[in-house]
Amino acid sequence: MTNGSPYVLLADDDPDDRDFFCAGMHRFYPQVPVHTFNDGDELLQFLDTCTASTLPAFILLDYKMPRLSAPQILQVIGPGTRYAHIPKIVWSTSERRKDNEECLTLGATHFIIKPDSSSQLDKLLKLLEEWLSKPAPINIP
Repeated sequence: MTNGSPYVLLADDDPDDRDFFCAGMHRFYPQVPVHTFNDGDELLQFLDTCTASTLPAFILLDYKMPRLSAPQILQVIGPGTRYAHIPKIVWSTSERRKDNEECLTLGATHFIIKPDSSSQLDKLLKLLEEWLSKPAPINIP
């Protein structure tokens, strides 16, 4: 948990993807810590320990993880829960429209395709403020 300053939660079973995102966040937002989890169970356990004043600024979820996938996590932290107001971004290597629509229906703020280069990640991170204010999915060119 943090001392009230903004932080981000990331659940992704791929350590390379976690490291890639964290390195980019550190470059663009060095003051914003990223707490990482290998799966959705760990993320949910962490969220259960948060008070209303220590909830994350946003949550980034990998679509497909062992034990709990992003849609399953969204069912727990989506509309009607104490986490409903937190922006939830799902990223995936899949461009399946069905996956996108499912996540948005379950309360994801955005569904994005995982960046595969530093320049794509940089574009994604520069849009952080835009992510939090726009309800439509963002695709990074």
